[in-house]
Formats: sequence, C-alpha cells, structure tokens
Amino acid sequence: MNQNSVKFQRITSNPLIEEKEIDAILLKKPENISYILGFPVESEILVLIAGAKPELLENSIIILSNPLEYDKIKDNIISNNFLKNNTTIIEVPGINSNFTIEYLNNLGLKTLGFEEDFISVKKYKEWKQNLSISKFIPASEILIEARMIKTEEEIKKIEKAAKLGDIGFKAIMNNIKIGISEKELAAIAEYEMRKSGSDGTSFDTIIASGINSSYPHATTSEKKLEDGDLVIIDIGAKFDCYCSDMSRSFIFGKKSQDKMRLINLVTEALEIALDNAKVGIKCCELDKKIRDFFQKKDKIWGSRFIHGLGHGVGLEIHEQPFINSKSEIELKKNMVITLEPGLYVPNLGGARVEDLIVIKEKGVKILNSSEKFYY
Repeated sequence: MNQNSVKFQRITSNPLIEEKEIDAILLKKPENISYILGFPVESEILVLIAGAKPELLENSIIILSNPLEYDKIKDNIISNNFLKNNTTIIEVPGINSNFTIEYLNNLGLKTLGFEEDFISVKKYKEWKQNLSISKFIPASEILIEARMIKTEEEIKKIEKAAKLGDIGFKAIMNNIKIGISEKELAAIAEYEMRKSGSDGTSFDTIIASGINSSYPHATTSEKKLEDGDLVIIDIGAKFDCYCSDMSRSFIFGKKSQDKMRLINLVTEALEIALDNAKVGIKCCELDKKIRDFFQKKDKIWGSRFIHGLGHGVGLEIHEQPFINSKSEIELKKNMVITLEPGLYVPNLGGARVEDLIVIKEKGVKILNSSEKFYY
C-alpha cells in the first residue's frame, strides 16, 4: 500500500475529527508537512487536509505553495500515484499577500483544525481576525497520534540513519587520541556520516569529556582529550528527513574503580530498560523501573538520573512518546524510541548509554550496532 495513503488515513480516520466536527486541518509545521507529503520543503507553505466535510475542498489535500517551492512540489507529486490522484497544488502569487486568506475564506469552512503546539500567538490572532471561520480547533493531538506509530518505510529510513550514526561513532573511535579536541572529533564524525550518505546531523554532535561529561546538556567544546577522561558521545544522522540518536560512554585511557562502576551501572540500566520495553507498558512505568534500579544500587548516584529515560524519534529528534515519570502513554508496535539512562556525578563525570529501538509485537529491535562498554 502507498505509504502516503497510509499516513493520510491515519490522520483522517482519527475519531476526533468527527467528534470535534473539524471541516479541515491546516498544516504549517514543516515536519507535519513532510509527514503527509513524504518529502522535505525548504521554505514556508501551507497544506490543507480534508476533514469531516471533504466536499468543501476540491481535493483531499490542498497545497498552497510559494513560487520557490512550486516546481519541486509539482514534480514530487507527479511521481507519486496517491498524491497525484488526491492533491491539488496552488501557487500563491508573491505579490498578493491576501491570496491565502481569500482562498481559505472562499471554501466555506465553519471549523478549522490547527497545530496549537506550533502556531505563534501572532499568527493565530491574524487568522482569527481575517478568516471567516467560526471555530479554530486544536488538532495537534491528531498529528501526534498519527506520527507516533511508524510505517515500515519510515522505520527503514530511521534504521538507515542509525547505521550512519554508527559510522560516525566508529570514526570517532578510530581517531581519538590524547590532545585531540572534542570539536575535531565531532567534525571527523560528521564528515564520515556525510560521505556515507547522511543529509546532515539530527542534532549538534555531543562529545563531552572529563568534567564536561558531568553536564547532561554539555556542548562540544575546544577541550582536548586527556588520559583518564570519562567520555560521552551522543550522535545522530539524518536520512531522507528522518533522524537517529545514539549515545555511548567510555573511559579514555587510565581507568579508576569509580569511573568503571559508573559506566557499568548505566550500561546495566539500559539492558534492564531494553528487557522491559514492550507493547502495553506505560512510559512512566518503564521510567520508574530504571529509577528504582539506580536507587537500589546507589542512592546518592541514583539521585543524579535527572532526565527522562527516553523519547520518540522520527522526523524530529525529540517527539512523542516521551518516556518519563509523567507520561501515561502505552508503548505500541512500531513506535520508534530511544532508551538513554544516564548519571551525572559532580567532581567525577557522567555516563549516558542510549539505544534507538523499534517496539515489536514481542520485544524490541535495536537499530544501532555500535559497541557498548562494560568494565
């Protein structure tokens, strides 16, 4: 089945559309637009998706494109049978700033779903003032629910991105030495990932060594590698719009008992998380298992697990579901998530170990393959 058709059906079959009587949904967020179209768009466009009253639109999907994107979008649509048969593309004249407002007003929509988690207050006020629509209905939940469960095509792209991340990690391990800077290592990794086919990084590569490893949100710096450093590598690549994410921690050079124990404790926590990640478990329950494990092993160090256990990955590097103490979302088949326990101990350093996984009918599939360290 055409993957664009699958994604379209996931959005339009959501019962909230009928319950809230949403005539159509207007998309502005780039990741949501890439989701429904299957390709990236570099500058701002709008996409309208038919809702409870599809007869109000001339087609299931309406694209309001600026002139810069029009030809690219048109060519992509022609090459996709579902989009070709279900999409109308309209070029918005650059000189007519009122074109989009006039077009939307002429459709006769009474209600319009919008991305309340993305649209600015300024834009919302502009729409409220200028559009003859009775009711604007928050619709982000519909997009989030659709995007949480990945299609087989999406999983393949994320897996490819994960393999590119492995290439970047291997390049770091092949080039690490005393005196090389964190920034130099990051540059080497990013070059190798690009050379192997990545579209770039899914976030700024993090290489945190020595005291920097004790900061959960460390940024790659000019610090040079020293003998005995704890090192956290957090790396991800992009492939065809989709992200990957992986972390590894190790001791560079001379080892101490405390540093080895820290790495081993975090690595053990990840294995417990992987064993317990399964269809039906709530995100908060999985998060709690790891917090309880850390507290049982070492109350002081356990208190230094100061972020959530993981998050969804897809078109965005951080997306639903979030695996933390507050999330009641249950894991479902074909969700793609990270599991990343970490401990950050002042005056010692930190460790974070992260795998990118797909939730399967039974158990999980790990998408990255870089070695983990256990001493």
